[in-house]
Amino acid sequence: MEAKVENREGIFVVSLIGKMDFESADSLKSNCIKTFSNQAVIFNLQNLNFVGSSGITPFLELLSELSRSSGPKFKICSVGAEFLRMFEAGTVDGIEIYRDVHDACRAFRSSDVQALARLKPFGLKLTIE
Repeated sequence: MEAKVENREGIFVVSLIGKMDFESADSLKSNCIKTFSNQAVIFNLQNLNFVGSSGITPFLELLSELSRSSGPKFKICSVGAEFLRMFEAGTVDGIEIYRDVHDACRAFRSSDVQALARLKPFGLKLTIE
């Protein structure tokens, strides 16, 4: 798996590409916790291939750790059907999932409650326990 990071005016977009296995997800977890605690982060899953529980577990642990350390400062976008089913089936709660990077960035930038209401998360709004 490859992770490309882009800084969009203070919002870090982490685009995940390829197959997520345990080793790559574990490496992603440790690097993201060091780098993105207390930062606004969007995980773009558009080019990420489906992987079983061995790959998704460290990713969910990463989201849980980011949630504990910095609150809801991350969003997920462009989630494929396979990952959406994983989020629905798991004990994940409070994750905001958006259609694309643009919508997720707008949700971070908007301080207007009405604007946020128009940007309803795509799919699920789950929280990690």
